[in-house]
Amino acid sequence: LGRSTVVAGVAGIGKTTMVRKIVHDWATGKIYQHFQFVFFFKFRELNSINYKINLRELILDQYPYFGNILGEVLKNPAGLLFIFDSLDEFNGRIDVADSGRGTESQHKCPDPEFWCEVSDIVCSLIQHQLLPGCSVLITTRPTVLHSLEKAEISVWAEILGLVGEERKDYFTRFFDDQAVAAAVFKHVEENNILSTMSYNPS
Repeated sequence: LGRSTVVAGVAGIGKTTMVRKIVHDWATGKIYQHFQFVFFFKFRELNSINYKINLRELILDQYPYFGNILGEVLKNPAGLLFIFDSLDEFNGRIDVADSGRGTESQHKCPDPEFWCEVSDIVCSLIQHQLLPGCSVLITTRPTVLHSLEKAEISVWAEILGLVGEERKDYFTRFFDDQAVAAAVFKHVEENNILSTMSYNPS
């Protein structure tokens, strides 16, 4: 069965880089080959859709070349991964408070042809009301996690940044000249402000 996953982290910690890497590694056959298709959406871009739309049109807006096969693709939800990046940048409201099992909700979006708000589509995917069996990955800053408190989330994760030896490893990989890498790392370690900031790779 599909699951909904939330990955949180402060600004610049690597959430978008992580999901881009997931998409790249899936596309090149390195990971998640049980997914037939991965659909990647940025909440910032979804803000421009201020009218009712259905999931089919939402996908075709980003992936127009799916026009002739999308109907078949959507028949196998277990083979689909939907990634929504940066919930904190979304102007809409993801409200799962009244969309629990056994209740009729105004936010429910029952099928890919049903016209509703973008927020309702996202909410219905998260809650497995739309395409039950698909998987959903959402990234966000911690500031808006409260909006997902009552959602049916299987996995909650947080990107913590670089800790311990990972920071030193970052410097040795960043600089080709290892003497320069060691000097810069030493300078950062001796400066409390820079040392505190260096856990964030951006």
